[in-house]
Amino acid sequence: MANSLSGRVVIIGGGFAGLAAGVRLSERGYEVLVLERRNHLGGRAYSFIDSKTGDVVDNGQHLFMGCYHHTIAFLETIGRLDRLKFQQRPRVDFLDSAHGFTSFDCPPLPAPLNVLAGLLKMKGLGVGDKLRAFNVGRAIKRNGKLSPDALTVDQWLDQLGQSARIKTRFWNPMVVATLNQSPDIASARMLKVVLQEAFGGDSKSANIGISRVGLSDLYTDGATDFIRARGGDVQTGAQVQRLIVEGGRVTAVELRDGERIEAADYFISAVPPTALFAMLPDELRSKEFSSLEKLGSSPIVSINLWFDRPVIDREFVGLLGTRSQWIFNKDLLLSPDKRSNQIAVIISAARDFVDWTRDALVEMALSDLHELLPESRSAVLLHSAIVKEREATLSHTVESDKLRLGPRTSIPNLILAGDWTDTGLPATIESAVMSGDVAAEVIDA
Repeated sequence: MANSLSGRVVIIGGGFAGLAAGVRLSERGYEVLVLERRNHLGGRAYSFIDSKTGDVVDNGQHLFMGCYHHTIAFLETIGRLDRLKFQQRPRVDFLDSAHGFTSFDCPPLPAPLNVLAGLLKMKGLGVGDKLRAFNVGRAIKRNGKLSPDALTVDQWLDQLGQSARIKTRFWNPMVVATLNQSPDIASARMLKVVLQEAFGGDSKSANIGISRVGLSDLYTDGATDFIRARGGDVQTGAQVQRLIVEGGRVTAVELRDGERIEAADYFISAVPPTALFAMLPDELRSKEFSSLEKLGSSPIVSINLWFDRPVIDREFVGLLGTRSQWIFNKDLLLSPDKRSNQIAVIISAARDFVDWTRDALVEMALSDLHELLPESRSAVLLHSAIVKEREATLSHTVESDKLRLGPRTSIPNLILAGDWTDTGLPATIESAVMSGDVAAEVIDA
């Protein structure tokens, strides 16, 4: 086991992956230095204060699940788990113009019976649709006859006899929400992993958790305090320009201002593929890291709207038949005693929308709201704020399944972390935290 003299580790990237690795290594006695290029921590999961309203805005709405074991353990370690609230049982409300509100509401039964019972109660699906959904349940077990490998979600669901109706009303919203990719492109293998993790465990695995504070307040301060209390440091505004590799090892990182940070035993890269690729020496780019250029990304657009009155009385709702996919009531989620009438309208897999102007995005969001919530037409829009995460997640294609890299590299003291690495999970917060834990295990082995 490590002791206080066992080594120094430089971690590049201050998001979930980098901070998780830093916490685990600090816990084991390593001297940790986390370098974050921006002036705030959080990577692709952060929050900020809106300058006009003073309200908290997340860069994108993130949901957690009861099967996020690494994330839950991380938050518990840094004393921030109480800022995350989980449902008592899995429930997601949906809204469309034909059926109004309907719920995927799972009763307190052992998994996967709870999920199947919840599906059987959903409105807008025929009996045949619901019965054929059992084919998917059988397929996610090890003895499933139809493997999803090398198939898109659409192809796999077609092979499993899923109708267009149940794909539109149930499977597709799940795919877009969990994989941030459209079903005709998304990897069926990754969808199978999602289903196994959420619905193949205990009855709490599919429970949804939501942060009751801004994303940054959920974990960045707690992780920073934890690392610093154990002799490490976390620095923002420290952009790593390149890795210095000599004699087959990383000997230093060079910052944008020319400063070199040396004398580290290990270096962990916890940044997205494009950022890592830019830091590498040319000879490494053309060899084992060449796949980084082939890993695509998928954007998320968040349209934050403030009204003069409430427009929805639920915490979050999935939208069916519209261009936007989710509404999150920020008043109920973050400030139950404060009424800012703030909602976030989310578009995942937003490649077709990420280049739209602010005005066009707001107009589109209002159009969707007015269609599904007619009472919202009388509400006056007071303010809006748009957040575009162009590289929000890895683009989960059939090809990307084979291109993701593991934690170890040919350079013994360079370890990789990040939600995009080959954790066996989709590029989620859980994948990011897990990758940080794995990186720490590799170093402390």
